[in-house]
Amino acid sequence: MSRIKQTSKGNGILARILISLLGVAMILLGVSRFALFFVGETTFADVNTRRVGGADNQYAADKRYEWSIDYTFTDADGEVHDGHTTRRGADMGVKVESTVYYWPAAPFINGLESEVEPNLGQLILVGLGVLLIVFMNRKPGRARSRRQPAQAAVPQSQRAALEDYDDSVEETYHQTAPVSQFCPECGTPLSAAARFCPKCGTAVK
Repeated sequence: MSRIKQTSKGNGILARILISLLGVAMILLGVSRFALFFVGETTFADVNTRRVGGADNQYAADKRYEWSIDYTFTDADGEVHDGHTTRRGADMGVKVESTVYYWPAAPFINGLESEVEPNLGQLILVGLGVLLIVFMNRKPGRARSRRQPAQAAVPQSQRAALEDYDDSVEETYHQTAPVSQFCPECGTPLSAAARFCPKCGTAVK
């Protein structure tokens, strides 16, 4: 049983780490796209488009089809790099700009102009990443340290009978057992061997 618990705990930690890393990746992607627009280098790219999938009538006519977009650009050092994205468009074509933004130190981080312009999608991406990290690393709530006396769960209709029974048990108990201590909660006399108060149920140290 302990081995199963250890395995389950290990799987939970691994899942927490993986989902937290996914959240970090989403944050980095959103922030890098936003930062590219302000500090990234720009150049022109050769763009090739290809329509994929069928029509989705839930969208307007100009966004009813999904298009696969591949582009190639040359950085300031003369090295050629490739990029890929997808976009929705009409049945005969899709609007694509030829300006690409990239990091000079890491050209593989790049994007077309419309993707790196500040937009709501970047903010949503960062927000989702933060929510994943917070959700997976939140601390469980503390359990209540004090338990309510068992009598609190007894229905009102049975409490009178239980009180009469407790009184008779208490009277018999004190007639047969010597008193050497008192309940710290209600003051009922107790014997030296008593572990719980027969009146209120408090544990006796």
